[in-house]
Amino acid sequence: MNIEELLNKYFEGETSCDEERKLRRFFMQGNVPGHLQAYRPMFAFFEEESKRTKKKSAPSLPRRLLYAFSGIAAGVLIALAIAGISRHLGGEPENYVIIDGKCYTDARLIHEQARDAFDEVRFSEDEVFATLFAE
Repeated sequence: MNIEELLNKYFEGETSCDEERKLRRFFMQGNVPGHLQAYRPMFAFFEEESKRTKKKSAPSLPRRLLYAFSGIAAGVLIALAIAGISRHLGGEPENYVIIDGKCYTDARLIHEQARDAFDEVRFSEDEVFATLFAE
């Protein structure tokens, strides 16, 4: 089959991959007839694109490691962000007190506990004067 028949077949979309390779090889060689020179840049472009896609097919090991570590870092950042947001959305109360190792947030209960503690520490008037004027 001659080149002109292959070209017609190509433009009709009826060529096989092998026939298209023949066309590219033909137009990449030096002696292309003058009436077919118009097709040379098109097939040269296809040949260059085919070479580029072969080079880009698989990323190198350092690039794959970079992708993997980037994914891990993104996951860690998302986890930290979720933890930070949950803390601000009601994870811990804003005001609390710890009495005997227990955390209390009820203001009324805390007030009662404080009053009881102050009652235990309260001094009588005689004890205050004795402490102030003791020699």
